[in-house]
Amino acid sequence: MERNKEMKHTRTPDAIVVFSGGLVSYTDKEGKIKYRSTTYANRDTFGTLGGYERVRATAELANRFPVACIVTTSRHTKGEPPTLAGVMAQELVNLGISRERIILEEISTNTASALRSSLQLAAQKGWKEIILVSNEYHMPRIKAFYEQEKSPVKAEFVSAEAVLITADSNFKEVFGRVKKTSAYAERLAAEQRGIEALHRGEYRPASPEDKMER
Repeated sequence: MERNKEMKHTRTPDAIVVFSGGLVSYTDKEGKIKYRSTTYANRDTFGTLGGYERVRATAELANRFPVACIVTTSRHTKGEPPTLAGVMAQELVNLGISRERIILEEISTNTASALRSSLQLAAQKGWKEIILVSNEYHMPRIKAFYEQEKSPVKAEFVSAEAVLITADSNFKEVFGRVKKTSAYAERLAAEQRGIEALHRGEYRPASPEDKMER
């Protein structure tokens, strides 16, 4: 059941899976190149990203469900270090989540493969119920891929924004401003095209060049 507007969990999930929203590099105070998850200010060819909001929301959920495992997903599309899963894992640790709870899924390179790998991991671990976390704009496409998989693992689709608004009412205004940007409109249009292609059986993953974060 998709729940983007409110948060009403009836039972504790076995795991919380967070989809990556890409990485951008920066130079730290010592002159070393580091990587972080994207923000709404970052984008790729298809529009805004907002990956760090996914991480923040996952940390909130991890605190809400202290026995659930956390799964971070994906390697870099070019296969270069660091992996997206690794960067998100460290960001979660920085937000107070125990490293021992985090499992890195470092094989996938896109939404479909991240979902498939996560469902395979759930089957291996014997997990029955998981929460899938990403941005609100991303959830319909994740749900479409999930329905194609026909997995026995039950999934709840939770938008990062719904979690953050519940945790901090001021975030509603922040997200409202984001939704008015042209970059967000571009992202919604791209997601809709992807879902329509998926239903027609014509879906193709984006190229690494199109997914280049900036």
